[in-house]
Amino acid sequence: MKKVFIKYNPYKVETEVTVDGKGLADNSRLGERTVVGSHMQEWVEELPDILIDEYNDTDFDVTFHGTLLDFEDLTEVFTSAYERGELTAKLNRIPAKETSDKEVLIDEVFRKIQEGPFEELRAPDVLDAFQKARGKEFDICVIATMSSGKSTLINAMLGEKLMPSKQEACTAIITYIKDSLNADRWQAVVYDKEGKNIESRENLTYSDMERFNGDQRVSHIEINGNIPFVSAEDVSLVLIDTPGPNNARDPEHKKVQNNFLEKSSKSVVLYIMEGTFGSDDDNALLKKVAESMKVGGKQSKDRFIFVVNKMDDRKKEDGNTEDTLKRIRAYLENHGIVNPNLFPAAALPALNIRLIEKSKKLVDEDTLDETGSKVRKFNRNSNGSMHFETYAPLPRSIRENINRQLEEAREQEDANAEALIHTGIPSVEAAIRQYAQKYSKTAKIKALVDTFKGKVENSRELENTKMKLNENRDKKDKFIKTIESIQKNINDGESAKKFKSAVSRAVEETKCRIKEAVDDIVIKYDEKLVVQTNPAKGKELNIEEAKKEVADLKNFAKRLEPEFEQELNCIIKDNLVLTANTLLEEYRKKLASMAEEIALNDSEKIKIVPWNLMSGSVENVGDFTVERFTRSKKVEDGKEWIKNSSKKWYKPWTWFQEEGYYRTKYKEIEVVNTSELVQEFLRPIQEMISKNSSNASSYACEQCENILSYFNKKFEELNNELKSKLNKLKECMDDKKNAEDIIADCSQNLEWLESIQAEVESILEI
Repeated sequence: MKKVFIKYNPYKVETEVTVDGKGLADNSRLGERTVVGSHMQEWVEELPDILIDEYNDTDFDVTFHGTLLDFEDLTEVFTSAYERGELTAKLNRIPAKETSDKEVLIDEVFRKIQEGPFEELRAPDVLDAFQKARGKEFDICVIATMSSGKSTLINAMLGEKLMPSKQEACTAIITYIKDSLNADRWQAVVYDKEGKNIESRENLTYSDMERFNGDQRVSHIEINGNIPFVSAEDVSLVLIDTPGPNNARDPEHKKVQNNFLEKSSKSVVLYIMEGTFGSDDDNALLKKVAESMKVGGKQSKDRFIFVVNKMDDRKKEDGNTEDTLKRIRAYLENHGIVNPNLFPAAALPALNIRLIEKSKKLVDEDTLDETGSKVRKFNRNSNGSMHFETYAPLPRSIRENINRQLEEAREQEDANAEALIHTGIPSVEAAIRQYAQKYSKTAKIKALVDTFKGKVENSRELENTKMKLNENRDKKDKFIKTIESIQKNINDGESAKKFKSAVSRAVEETKCRIKEAVDDIVIKYDEKLVVQTNPAKGKELNIEEAKKEVADLKNFAKRLEPEFEQELNCIIKDNLVLTANTLLEEYRKKLASMAEEIALNDSEKIKIVPWNLMSGSVENVGDFTVERFTRSKKVEDGKEWIKNSSKKWYKPWTWFQEEGYYRTKYKEIEVVNTSELVQEFLRPIQEMISKNSSNASSYACEQCENILSYFNKKFEELNNELKSKLNKLKECMDDKKNAEDIIADCSQNLEWLESIQAEVESILEI
């Protein structure tokens, strides 16, 4: 039996692994996977296979030091391996501090910093950085391809009938629903396609939402209110309701959905489906989901929650719950989605139960009678087929909590509370909270700590330098000369010119990369079009056959849209981020090059390092998001031949709209030469792709310039901050105050800073 010890810190994202008390071999696959910055969920599914392979054993005694949620992931993986007959394992856990413990520590440190002796730690930018990290939003994108009860499910989670719901597809706009602490009503701001605020509502109602949904001007709505299943103190949750692919009023809507499906996204995606499935739209969307789930291990799987709605409407001939879920798993597996998080649910009964619990006046008599019948059906179900919570893939601690709630409902003879749990909706809500706790909250805690850490270290460096200078005040002239030399370096025209040249060079290199990458994408998709159309060439078709051929080609082009759009967006976005990081790196180099050393004697020297004085401020600049640029600019596409004015280069999904596919002249001839047809089909699309590649590159390069402008302004602000700190160093040398008193003050300040720094560092320990 091999004794395995695993310590995983989700706040620092660090892992320590030993086997029989020894560290991992240099060539261990596990060592490669457990480096700093790699979430446990990215490699934990591979762990049993790696241990068996590298240690030639199938019996393990595993001790895990970490949080409960991470331990439950580990338990799930080893249990699955045991059930497959691959190994036996004994699992033990050494408890670690949970996220709730950390948040208490963070608030206490923040209070001390705000009450402390350092003005710079109470500056608006520190408070702003803290509030941004504290209020970082956690997005949940709700998607579906057909009338699967998506709006009803959202209403059930809100506990209120707010989103319009009908039998047919009814969501035509994007709605952002943000949880607000202690809100007693829903408030909304309505925007048109140009992002202009066209209406606000202080007390939003269902009828308002119906009206907005039917208003052709409306593109998206931002709503604030109380989302009951999560506390705004824990996480700033945002539910995002998106239209189905065939019901989006604004082509920008599809872009929003694609952003959430990107492989790099960490947002939760609620995929709503029914027991019936298999449309082309469903297949296309699931293909994107499968690609996203392939990257990032268990975390990528965890963020996709598949909800099979309307399970209470199944007939006997549909089979029991297990049979339905088995069919859906097989269907998803055919799309490359293996072992999905599949939650059976009944949203409408859950909504009605919650409405009745609020007030029976919120439902009519028919709904009251129907809900009463459903409640009895859920609660008396003898074989458990309608106890949907039992099928939810949740960890043991959460399942036990739900079971406790169920027992309490039964003890209190609260039939509605019992039936609500059986609807499966509370299980879906628990899965969302679990993900937020496991990934979003740990990342938020790290961001909050980093906010303090940099600023505290900057202040500590300044106090240290002040103390050293005053300890050697007899070298005052030399110190002042050195400080002035650094200040001159900041203002030096030649130095500034050199820096700007390096920055401009970095931007130009990024522009070249963008152009090459866009050109590669264009070639790739041009080849795909040619390959698809080659088999159609050289035939003669009648009118109906020609129509079908064109329809098939249009469908193929339409299926390429999401792929094309996503690749283009990713290329531009990744390179804009690269531009920002490159500019920051150039500024770091500039600060590092300014360091000057003051020789006191042969054995001791003082070094004034601008980077050490400024690192915290520079790191905070890196928190900006490029989305502010990529969303701000709209470039109209050429209109020489396009009748559809909504066609724009940055909306790739509009490139293949009807005007670009074929000409109606084909309907006027009796026989169609398919080679000519294909040529006519390809020509405008290829022209459009070629033309828009240039536009895409130009647009991305323009955004590089915007980012450069943004950072130039920030660098100027940072330079001024550095000058201010250097002036403080000079002032402390000219201070008429006794040097011993200044040293004593510095010593006291350093003691306070070291104490705070130790507290900050300890927050991330488990």
